[in-house]
Amino acid sequence: MRGHHEEFVARDAALMAVGGASDAQAQRLTDGGVQFPLLLDPQGALRSALGLDDKLSRGELMGWRSIRNLLVGMVKQRQGRVSRPHTEDRPAVVILDSGRRVVWSHVGRAVGDYPSIDEILAAIPSAGAE
Repeated sequence: MRGHHEEFVARDAALMAVGGASDAQAQRLTDGGVQFPLLLDPQGALRSALGLDDKLSRGELMGWRSIRNLLVGMVKQRQGRVSRPHTEDRPAVVILDSGRRVVWSHVGRAVGDYPSIDEILAAIPSAGAE
C-alpha cells in the first residue's frame, strides 16, 4: 500500500495498519517508508471488536496458497518474521465509515490472502468511507 498512498488520499480515505506482531516489525515497516500509522494489537482486541477472531484452520495454514504466499513474500523480501502467536490469524482488510461501522471487508482464507489494491480502492467510493 505504501506505493499507493496518494490514491487513498485522493479518495479522502485514511489508512492505518493494525497488527499483532512485535514493535520491531512495525519499526522495520516504518523505516521502509510506510506513510500511514501502524498500530500494534498483540492481544487482538480490535480483531475481536470487529468480529475477526476466527482462526485459519490447520489445512488452510498448510495449504498450497499459504505456502506460496509465504514463499513469494520471502522472495520479494516483504515477509518478515511471522509472529508465532498470530500465525493463525486470518488476514483481513476492513473499511470503516466515519461512524466507525464496517462497510466493506475481506477476510483471507490463507496466510497472505489479501485483496489487491485495486479491489480496496474500488470499495472505498461504494462504501462511502471517509
